Amino acid sequence: MKIRNILTAAALVAIVAAPASVKAASDSASASATIAAAVTVTKTSDLEFGLISPTASAGTVTISDAGARTGDANVVLQAGDTPSQASFTVGGANSQAITVTIPSTATLTGPGTDMTATLSQTDAGAQTLDGSGAFTVDVGAVLGVAANQTAGAYSGSFNVTVVYN
Repeated sequence: MKIRNILTAAALVAIVAAPASVKAASDSASASATIAAAVTVTKTSDLEFGLISPTASAGTVTISDAGARTGDANVVLQAGDTPSQASFTVGGANSQAITVTIPSTATLTGPGTDMTATLSQTDAGAQTLDGSGAFTVDVGAVLGVAANQTAGAYSGSFNVTVVYN
């Protein structure tokens, strides 16, 4: 029993007398964060179908993503307003992944029957901002024109939404 007490006492003395570095170890880490530039969307041009003459049959007018206008045999494309695709400039953090959302249709209302534009989805979905944090979204569409569509100005709108992935 005496030997056991002597060993216990010796162990306690060794623990108390041991340097602090033997008892515990620690290190530190730094914390950091980088805030990405807010994503922005700026319209640079509207979707413009131009001047159209309907016929006795329903037809369509197409504006490509590059702004080229074509019509089927049931519409007459007139000179006048300059046709163009809708275009948006996206800005944000360099080379970051984004998701572009474009609605499938836009409704144009006016003096006659509403017309539906089926919007191009070419630039919709997963995309990547370029090395300067930019991306261009071009939106074309196919416009349905009713037979003998009432003359007058028709208009509508749609939103393009962009978020970081």
